[in-house]
Amino acid sequence: MKLGFAKKEITPPLGLELGGYAGYRPNCGVHDPLYCKVILLEQAGVRCALVVLDLMCVDTSLYEKIAEAVSCLGIAKERLIVSAIHSHAAPAGVIPGEGELARVNEAIVPENPAFGAYMQQVIGAAADACAEAADSLESFLVRTACGPMPPIGSERHTGAPAKGNLTAVQIRTESGKNLILYNLPCHPTVLSAANLLVSADFAGSIELLLGADMAVFVNGAAGDISTRFTRRESSFEECSRMGNMAAEAILSLLRDQPFAEPTPLQGQHVTVTLPARQVETVEQAQKKLEETTVRWQQAVRDGADAGTVRILKSYVEGAGVSLDFARSLGDTKEFHVPVTVFRFAGIPFVTVPGEFYSTLLPQGTAAICYASGYYRYIADRNAYDAGHYEALAAIVARGAGEHLQETIRHLLEEI
Repeated sequence: MKLGFAKKEITPPLGLELGGYAGYRPNCGVHDPLYCKVILLEQAGVRCALVVLDLMCVDTSLYEKIAEAVSCLGIAKERLIVSAIHSHAAPAGVIPGEGELARVNEAIVPENPAFGAYMQQVIGAAADACAEAADSLESFLVRTACGPMPPIGSERHTGAPAKGNLTAVQIRTESGKNLILYNLPCHPTVLSAANLLVSADFAGSIELLLGADMAVFVNGAAGDISTRFTRRESSFEECSRMGNMAAEAILSLLRDQPFAEPTPLQGQHVTVTLPARQVETVEQAQKKLEETTVRWQQAVRDGADAGTVRILKSYVEGAGVSLDFARSLGDTKEFHVPVTVFRFAGIPFVTVPGEFYSTLLPQGTAAICYASGYYRYIADRNAYDAGHYEALAAIVARGAGEHLQETIRHLLEEI
């Protein structure tokens, strides 16, 4: 087995809109650059690649365009993973007007001709990075470690400790190059909606501190995990503080692990059918938005604590998304989502095209979420029953998360 890696810059032009939060947010400059990072593996003449973009999301339309662009390198679509880190200080990765979710995506795609041009820049960067990685294939050794999640994120409604784990993989190539891939589940939302500078959020700080030739953040099952209760403030200094905690945890995990020859890569790619959420009428959704707005505004007037106000505000945001879906989903009955399961260096990985809940992830599995599609939140039944923001902002039905959970379990048993 041989491996190559490369990265290319994908920092957006001045004024291009940032994703993740509601409202019009044109960037006013760059705090830290954004990258497209590629890890390419070749085993018995077969190539597969992981492309990680410092973007808010990767829609199926962008995934398919990148797959088309790298097919000439011998990378088949079913052996390609394209994921986003989910920074809210970066643009959304969506091709305007294309894909299964074209109508739904209208809410996050800017009406800006420059946005389409930027997506072409991202596709080109991915193709170039894959080509460079393919040209630098060499033998390698690997070491891995798994441990507790560093305290940068918590359950986003209660502040309880996050359920996810930290998984770290370090590669040392024959020529001495050093690559670190780390997987942890957390919304990179230290920076608030008020920030208009381009940034990878805390992930940008982690890479600087790891000291590798390339460090790759693959976000995990972070649908219910964020920095809401753990950040002290929304600032770049706080990004650095959290990045330092994560980097120390990664290096500490890896420090005493021995390097070894890689074991054969095993995996499979499937399409899973998930039922669509049956949306309310526009009138019903409008009423819910009005009711949640009243509760949030009353809490503000009553001087409720900041955590309570933020949660109630998230319900307003979720109700607003539900209203958008009432207008755009129509009679959609189901979605066809791409999922890949594989074992690398003994660690089971699964890709999920959306914001998967940590409560749904099979134990001992590392999830690569926001991958090869963006089907919004895939929450557990409890989130729907509680009326949480994530359920209000979901496009899949209650129970879809548990169905995907069982499917992942069965797939992992087969590899």
